[in-house]
Amino acid sequence: MITRLHVKNFKSLKDVSFSLGPLTMLVGPNMGGKSNILDVFSFVQQMLFPQPGVDGLTFALAQRGGIGEVLWKGGNESLVAFRFDGTDPKSKGSSWSYLLEIVAGLGGYAQVQRESLVVREGDAEKELIVQEDNVRWLANRNGQKIVSSSSGTRSAMGSVPENWDGVELISSFRLWMFYQLIPQVMREPNQTGAGLGLDRHGRNISAWLMTLQTRYPESFRRIMDASCDLFPGLKSIFTWPTPQGTVFLASNEQGLKQSVGIRGMSDGELAFLSLISLVYAPPELTASLYCIEEPENHLHPQLVEALVRLARQVRQEVVDAGGTPSQIILTTHSPLLVDTMELDEILWVDKKDGETRIVRPGDQEHLRALVTDKHFGLGDIVYSGSLRDLQ
Repeated sequence: MITRLHVKNFKSLKDVSFSLGPLTMLVGPNMGGKSNILDVFSFVQQMLFPQPGVDGLTFALAQRGGIGEVLWKGGNESLVAFRFDGTDPKSKGSSWSYLLEIVAGLGGYAQVQRESLVVREGDAEKELIVQEDNVRWLANRNGQKIVSSSSGTRSAMGSVPENWDGVELISSFRLWMFYQLIPQVMREPNQTGAGLGLDRHGRNISAWLMTLQTRYPESFRRIMDASCDLFPGLKSIFTWPTPQGTVFLASNEQGLKQSVGIRGMSDGELAFLSLISLVYAPPELTASLYCIEEPENHLHPQLVEALVRLARQVRQEVVDAGGTPSQIILTTHSPLLVDTMELDEILWVDKKDGETRIVRPGDQEHLRALVTDKHFGLGDIVYSGSLRDLQ
């Protein structure tokens, strides 16, 4: 699990450092920098795991308009830096730190200046990515160097051998998933077989649910049971393939003789099905980290509360079974959704003089007292405007 993030000169994040928990909710006004925080994870993942034949740094920068659009625009610094600190839930007392520094050059050129991965077990500290001048080595805990890289536009982990001691940790970075659901695109036809994981915008919802229906019937049953319990009149959901190699989602409703195809399903129904499918996804198709933008969009308030309740329930099931639950980072503008959180799960994100500032309301004793005494709801406190004074 990632426990702390430090970012310098990435978009509006001039110099921020903050802790993360199993569930973290980012709240604050528009233009505060909430989406930029989530984009840190997306940028680093694209950098580390590019498609074959593509330089990760070049690709990640191109998606954002180049290094000039990535660097903080309030100064003249040329260095972008990320540091992730975390713990290994499978090894008590074990922790790790991953550092990535990128420097901008002339003409929009950029390259990796420094990269390191350090793991700690008790007092012992080992470097699994070792930098010597411009060469970065993958090394094992015993000091054995395995693979080297001198590329300025690729991570040292561009080619990771199975015998490298950092394989499992870095593989968890690959399992970060990002969501900003758009019901309008969910209604597009899906190709059969395009369902090994839900698309960022939910575009392949039909194929994804068919994968669960046909290969993971218990997960699909839980999705359908939850949906039927929460949507009045909904009897079932199902998918079916067509002779053209596509797949469609549909539902059966009480009082109707014919099923309702995906084009006739409501935005809220599609958004809820997408989110609850992540909650009940089988372990092998579950992310190590979910970054979700405004999950309350399109949902009735009761569905928001139910979704959080079910997510917490499933999380506890995973813990009770000895598993490792997914880490979740959310953004929201919904006081109702904030009210479903604990105070320590909230980060206030705002901007001053072009810099994103991050405050943890739980560190403020007077706010903690208000929540504990139930004088105000957490959503009321967060959106009262009083948190701006903490910057």
